Amino acid sequence: MLIKKIVWTLCVVFLISPSFAQEEVVGDIVIRGLTNISETVVRNVIRTKEGQVFQQSQLARDRQALESLGVFQDVKVYGVFLNETRTWRVIVEVVEWPLVREVRISGNTLIPEEKIRSVLKIKTGEIFKPIYLEEDAYAITKLYRDSGYIGRVVKYEPDESNPSVFVIEIVETRVREIEFQGLTRTKPSVIRKLMDTKEGDFFDQNKYDEDVLRIWETRWFDDLQPDTREPSLGQIDLIFNFKEARTGLFNVGASVDPKNRVIGFVSYSDSNFKGTGKAVSVNLSQSTQGLGTGVTLNYADKFIDNKRSSLDISLYSRPTFVFGASLLGGGDTELEENQFSQRKTGGSVTFSRPLQRRLRGFIGIKAENTETINFESEPGEEFLNQEGTVAALSMGFIRNRRDNPTDPALGDWAKILIEPSFSNITSVGGSTTGDPIIGENFFTRVSLDYRMYFSKGAKRTSRQLTEPRKVLAVRFYGGIVFGDTPFFEQFFAGGAYGVRGYPEDRFWGKKMLMTQIEYRYPVQQTISIIPFVDYGGAWDGYPGVNDFTQSKDIDLHLGYGVGVAVKTPLGPIRLDLGFDTKGKGRVYFQFGSVF
Repeated sequence: MLIKKIVWTLCVVFLISPSFAQEEVVGDIVIRGLTNISETVVRNVIRTKEGQVFQQSQLARDRQALESLGVFQDVKVYGVFLNETRTWRVIVEVVEWPLVREVRISGNTLIPEEKIRSVLKIKTGEIFKPIYLEEDAYAITKLYRDSGYIGRVVKYEPDESNPSVFVIEIVETRVREIEFQGLTRTKPSVIRKLMDTKEGDFFDQNKYDEDVLRIWETRWFDDLQPDTREPSLGQIDLIFNFKEARTGLFNVGASVDPKNRVIGFVSYSDSNFKGTGKAVSVNLSQSTQGLGTGVTLNYADKFIDNKRSSLDISLYSRPTFVFGASLLGGGDTELEENQFSQRKTGGSVTFSRPLQRRLRGFIGIKAENTETINFESEPGEEFLNQEGTVAALSMGFIRNRRDNPTDPALGDWAKILIEPSFSNITSVGGSTTGDPIIGENFFTRVSLDYRMYFSKGAKRTSRQLTEPRKVLAVRFYGGIVFGDTPFFEQFFAGGAYGVRGYPEDRFWGKKMLMTQIEYRYPVQQTISIIPFVDYGGAWDGYPGVNDFTQSKDIDLHLGYGVGVAVKTPLGPIRLDLGFDTKGKGRVYFQFGSVF
């Protein structure tokens, strides 16, 4: 019996003794190596607390938690058993990263130092964290990229002689070389005149994209593929791969013109004459309506100086219908029997110059004589038969912020035009009596043309200029004439370029407002379907003619329809079917886009 009690007692002691070992607690926590970080921060991070049961596995987790703060170069957490108190002392030994006393930035010339400092996570007076090195380097690179430049951090580390001073060295990329490949006719010097980017300049993505747009806008090339190459750090080569288009054209044939019906013509034009960038054209036309021969001579030089100032000169003598083919050919008026037309003979000279990257100013002068052909006016219609001379000074601004001038998907375009003018009407309806417009008069035309383009997605880059997109295009046009103006110098609305669905020049007057909306839906690379709505008109002008009544007060009209646009090497071709509010449809055919 005694032996059984002894064995039972030994078993109980054996089973209880490990529990005593597990109940050994943390007596105190000693933290060493702190300089800038407070002890409270460390104690709040570790899970080991004084008075708790000591756990070796928890010490490893505490070390990981302290390392994750990112403010220590080295962390050690271990326990020491104190026999005299039968408790554990937990010791935390740390080596802090230095306090940032100074951040030195060098190599930056394109981005101000203050802007670079604003994106840094490393701040003076705070503890350095290694993770910030990578994050700051990326932030600096992105700052350059968002500004259109290329800047790379090549050094970001503590100074060797002073670990609390951090050094950031930036290398900004310059253009080493510009290469033109595929040019067989166009002189490379002409392309360089179109570019703001020069060899030796810092690379500017925004400027480079503008250069590509400017080159593409010339329509001298069927294809343009820009590329880049970085031969070494801080250098970039710009490579342009061209496929030249046929810019010189000699044509003999016939065409449909809303202002001339069917005309036969012989023409020669070259928008890049002998690869010099100059444009010349000669056009001889003969109307099938017996209006005589038309002659037009044009000359344009885009580079009359090193600022890309341009000079455009035009001389002409050409017949044109006043109301165009729709009115005269559609059975809408008795004027069709009279073959009402005019011959305009004159010339113009226009000088323009870039004022900013997207803004151009211009000034020009035009002198033109108007003569009525084969028209006997009826009583009350004498104003239609005004003949005489008009001289006008034109001046204004064009702001072009479209992503692609020939096929815009984003951006806007605006033109402000002011035309102080002088007229001398010598004949009205065959007589010079009884009409107040006879003789010399001064008047001024003012107009605003604003166009906007919307599409999903970011702005197309220089490599995506011809990418088809669904585009909502909107145009607002307004104009007013101050003073007495000849009939043919009013604003006219209606037809292919006005309110579609109505005859050419259906509405006229000294005031005009018009809104046009198109949704350009590409069905393939070169063909688009375009539903459209037009709303506008002109008023406060001369009286009406037959059924073509006019209004003295604002009078706007609705037109709508659908069109097809086809991209060709000669430019876009449009075929529109428009309807008026009575459901009457008209077909319009023209080269180029409406807006």
